[in-house]
Amino acid sequence: MPLTMTGAMRSSNEIGADGLSNLRSAIFVAMDEETTQHGVVVVMNEEIHAATYVTKTHTTNLATFQTPTFGPVGIVSKNNIVYFQKYKREQHYQVTTIEKRVGLIKAYLGMEADSLEVFDHYDGQVIEGFGAGNLSPQLMVKLQDLLFKEVKIVMVSRAFSGITEAVYDYQGGGKQLKQMGIVFAQGLSGVKARIKLLVILNSRREKSLTELFSRQA
Repeated sequence: MPLTMTGAMRSSNEIGADGLSNLRSAIFVAMDEETTQHGVVVVMNEEIHAATYVTKTHTTNLATFQTPTFGPVGIVSKNNIVYFQKYKREQHYQVTTIEKRVGLIKAYLGMEADSLEVFDHYDGQVIEGFGAGNLSPQLMVKLQDLLFKEVKIVMVSRAFSGITEAVYDYQGGGKQLKQMGIVFAQGLSGVKARIKLLVILNSRREKSLTELFSRQA
């Protein structure tokens, strides 16, 4: 069953209100048979975006919802729905309760190791790292301590576009972080990686986190 989400950037009492137009587009998208092949989608400003990757990029602009790196999966043209790409990633999780705790933190230059101590009693942690997924050297010992305590750590980029990759082999570089056991997410923002990690930990999936966060999963 197709599931479309929509909204409005301007209320009905403002000039150029977009609520009815977005609702109309979302209904047409939900009625299209091909939508069932695209999972949950967000329909705004006559564009169709995969809910997995779409993000708000502007505080007030009508075209605020965009998909960095990958772009929209389709468009609404008058009464026609045109899809021009399909993401292969599709995963399903059985979750009955949310008991695990997952945190989110953005890395910054000069970040102190004790800023991660709050996660000592968490089940998971998502870090928005530098570039393709790098951190400051002074965090390495604390990260190893968290992994020893079986805190699951997922790395995303704080950059707007691109994917994380274990490229640099220096103290705090992505290659060393991955060798330690930190999982690199592909194409997800920090907030969405946190939700995914939260769902995975509460679903008690047997597959490794690396496999579940990979591009092919």
